[in-house]
Amino acid sequence: MGFTSSRRRLTLVFLLLGLVSLFADTVYEGGRSVSGAYLAEIRAPTAAAALIGVGEFLGLVFRLFSGYIATVYQTSTVLWASTLLGYAVSALSIPMIALAPTWHSVVALYVADRLGKGLRAPARDVILAEVSEGIGVGKGFGIHELIDQLGAFAGPVLVSVLLAFFGYRVAYLALIVPGVVSLLLLAAAWWLHPTLRSVASTGRTRLVLRGYGRQFWIYVAASSALALGFMHWTIASYYLKVRGVASDVEIGLTYAVAMLVDALVAVPLGALFDRVKLRTMLLIPVLIPLFTALVAYAPREMLYLLAVPWGIVMCSEESVMRASVAVLVEPSKRPLAYGVFGLVFGLAWALGGYVYTALLGEPLHMILYALATSAAALYLYSVLTRRAGS
Repeated sequence: MGFTSSRRRLTLVFLLLGLVSLFADTVYEGGRSVSGAYLAEIRAPTAAAALIGVGEFLGLVFRLFSGYIATVYQTSTVLWASTLLGYAVSALSIPMIALAPTWHSVVALYVADRLGKGLRAPARDVILAEVSEGIGVGKGFGIHELIDQLGAFAGPVLVSVLLAFFGYRVAYLALIVPGVVSLLLLAAAWWLHPTLRSVASTGRTRLVLRGYGRQFWIYVAASSALALGFMHWTIASYYLKVRGVASDVEIGLTYAVAMLVDALVAVPLGALFDRVKLRTMLLIPVLIPLFTALVAYAPREMLYLLAVPWGIVMCSEESVMRASVAVLVEPSKRPLAYGVFGLVFGLAWALGGYVYTALLGEPLHMILYALATSAAALYLYSVLTRRAGS
């Protein structure tokens, strides 16, 4: 009876964490869907879009910091508190864009949102890996991503509708409501499962940056090559507006379709990962040149097609890439492993953003760059799967 009760409680916590992500994604994906278009609207320079990509990198530096804290101070309180604080930063920063007086402050608030995600992500993933063990880590992350992406779909739709009728100010301010709901749900999850089995409760432990294995570092290298060629949505949306093939509302709705694609493939992708493990990653690199080509050349009639490859790649980042770390690294080392992975991945994504910014006027060069980075990622993933025997 006790085992059944504990299992039900873990399932409830798992579902609550999914709902937390649903409402949080409504906030920051709603804000991100029009980020490039809004920067163009307020006549920010092209570099502003790339600076938001740097925000992604700084947020992932915070993942390393958060992972370090969670590894050295392996307590349940640290993990839950990091998660709650990170969600609070995002819940407040995006709505405050409505009050930002300059493009510099808009960029700063987008960066703050990414810092919040960086602070919470390693701790949240450790908690999620624990409460999803009963259903399989791949499927668990996949189901979480499905619930998460319902919010990622709802946010851009909400922002697009509010933008069409009321303008940017109301669209951003309205996002405070789902942000507060996400914090209340997270507090409930903490109350239901305050003590985590996967961390020690004896206080400070010694940090050892060894023992992660060659396979983990090959995986980091492969995923970073992937990130180098994966165009950030802010840059893509900026370019779409500059090309004149889409209005701000259409750009927001295209992003909403991408989030819907993400949601639809999340559970099948997670189930595939539980079946074939790391071989799942061989499917992802081929989609990136396709997305880049559509951004560069697609006419208005084909605008929504680019949502398909972008949504699938984003789904892999948020589900099977995280599940891969759990497979490659033992539980006690996962917090820092998530942080290290996020840091290197984020640096690669930020650098790739600057490359794409420099190539915005050269669509053929953009596609060649995407092909080169995707080929490197595919090769490294192939090496990894051979070494891992999966």
